[in-house]
Amino acid sequence: MIFKNKKGAALLQVLLVTVILAGMATMLLRASLSRTTAARKTRRTVSAQMLVNSCMAQVNNMWAAKSPEMFARDMSQCIMYCKDASTGTCSQVEKTYKCNISLNGQTYTVTAAFDSSGTDAVINSDNKCKLTYTIESNVDVM
Repeated sequence: MIFKNKKGAALLQVLLVTVILAGMATMLLRASLSRTTAARKTRRTVSAQMLVNSCMAQVNNMWAAKSPEMFARDMSQCIMYCKDASTGTCSQVEKTYKCNISLNGQTYTVTAAFDSSGTDAVINSDNKCKLTYTIESNVDVM
């Protein structure tokens, strides 16, 4: 292709090189941001798992302090604990437990709760209770 106007050819060449450089810069920026985003997501996942493990330890400690009879009663009904602390029939049932975990000057609230779906939160196939952990949503996890 022969250009009669050299200014037009130079302008076309500059535009073409600019588009190529902009595309390369966009690809480099995207690759850099994807690595940062992946690292941030991994950090948040690990931090959330650490908070859940901490709450799980508190719940296990609470259950370990119970007598075998009280533990068997509570697990058969999928309840966390009885507020009246009796060994007989539980009249004040509590199905959730809130863990307040302090870390780096900030307090995180993690709630351990028996899943309320199904009949009395018991999974009928193997008669086990399903326990779920939830981190308070209005707090940024580390």
